[in-house]
Amino acid sequence: MSFKIKLVAIAKDEAAYIPEWIHHHLFVGFDEIEIFINRTTDNSDVVLNNISQHYPNVSWQYADWIDWCPADASKHIQYITYAKAMYDCQQVGDFTHIFFLDIDEFLILDGLTSSIHDVIARYPQDTPVAFEWLNDCTPTAKAFSQLSPTLTGNLSPLVKTLLPIHIGIKEFRHHLPLFKQQVATLLVDQSVFKSQEKIKQALDKSVNYLKSSFVYHRAHRSQYEYVSLLYRGRPGDNFAYKSNRRGYPKLTAKSCAVDLNKQKYAEYQSSYIHFIDTINSASLVVEAEKFVCDRYQRSIDNISSHLSIDYTLMMRLFSGVTDEQVLTTFKQHRLKLIEPEPTNVDLLIRLSSDAQQQDIDEAISIIKLAKNIRPNGPLINKKLDQLMQLKLSLSSTKER
Repeated sequence: MSFKIKLVAIAKDEAAYIPEWIHHHLFVGFDEIEIFINRTTDNSDVVLNNISQHYPNVSWQYADWIDWCPADASKHIQYITYAKAMYDCQQVGDFTHIFFLDIDEFLILDGLTSSIHDVIARYPQDTPVAFEWLNDCTPTAKAFSQLSPTLTGNLSPLVKTLLPIHIGIKEFRHHLPLFKQQVATLLVDQSVFKSQEKIKQALDKSVNYLKSSFVYHRAHRSQYEYVSLLYRGRPGDNFAYKSNRRGYPKLTAKSCAVDLNKQKYAEYQSSYIHFIDTINSASLVVEAEKFVCDRYQRSIDNISSHLSIDYTLMMRLFSGVTDEQVLTTFKQHRLKLIEPEPTNVDLLIRLSSDAQQQDIDEAISIIKLAKNIRPNGPLINKKLDQLMQLKLSLSSTKER
């Protein structure tokens, strides 16, 4: 059986990343790609026009018309766009499958050795296939770096689902739609999707392990880009920063590293160079990257005012970030919190724990303030000892 597969994405101010993302998914075999841009102020439209002129199977359109709807509807722009895209594909009549990804999501198929056509052929006809997320974790990544030959990250129980075009959808959801009839969604290894009891779109731990194909979720990239991307906000959310992030991640003993096939990766790199040369977009990329840099600075400039609005949320968003400007702003804010209550030991312990997520030296200095007030406090002394040991451990790691 022959397949025709469409990839659909929604993009907001992501011109700096669109060319790489489009090339990647053309390389893995998608027949057509369509991007909806919304609430965008960078040069995404110019970049996409440039690509479409050379690759007619890549199209785009604005989705700002959704904002004509009442706020309760327009905040669901993703669901509305997905529904429209699927309906349009059904009307065209020659597509067999549709897949929805974001611009920070890269479908990795058997280390780049398989195409999406190869993968679909492994499953019974009209079967939804769920690909798990591997959330990127690359502490040494440089800004605007391309997909590397080794992908490191932390496995997530969340998925993105490839859909047969005529499957009955009762309700679109971010990761796994609600189907009209009972459907056995399969995982990459052909086991059946089994959800968590409380989170129906998340995999139960019994079936959640790294498989040969997955979605590499580049939600964090470099720290510089992470700080910039945070300032994109979320649809329907009045808070300026992207409030669903949980800080810049760290590698753990459970982290995964996947080596892409060397021969295919070399072919992939050569293909990307040809793609960039074909679309001749060097000046457009410079403009797009400048937008990301300018947004980084706006993100930095607005941290202080938002710390006053919601310190707890900002701590979550910026935990793990070691950018000097970020650390300085958070440190200054914690000093302001301490200033009116310099002898509040509970406050000092709590702020020391917060600082530990960003700057071990600041955490030590705050807990020492608590020790000056209660020199024999067992909890304080234990905390200080733990911080000193952690600092020693971190120093040893850097020296290696």
